[in-house]
Amino acid sequence: METTHGFNAIAVRQSGVSAAKRAGLLALAVMFVAGLTSCGTPGANTNCKDFNAMKSGDQTNVIKKIYADKGETNPSALKVTAYKLSAKAYCQVKPSDAKLSGMSG
Repeated sequence: METTHGFNAIAVRQSGVSAAKRAGLLALAVMFVAGLTSCGTPGANTNCKDFNAMKSGDQTNVIKKIYADKGETNPSALKVTAYKLSAKAYCQVKPSDAKLSGMSG
């Protein structure tokens, strides 16, 4: 069934897609975008060898990803810097294959 509604002199067509189907498609799109985002930055699974080889900005992105994975999507710059310094110190005393997930906090 298709209906036409006038809105500011523009015809808007409403398809027969149910609200449940639209909600399902929206959920699928959100999961897809979340998957793409998480693939870009490894987060806590980053090993020390890779972390030490990264540029400063990439290290910051890894730390932000770790916070995001813990549910904190907007950590302060001070928190990110402190965690980054801790990660650098941790990686100086651990073997190169140690993961950042081994840090406490």
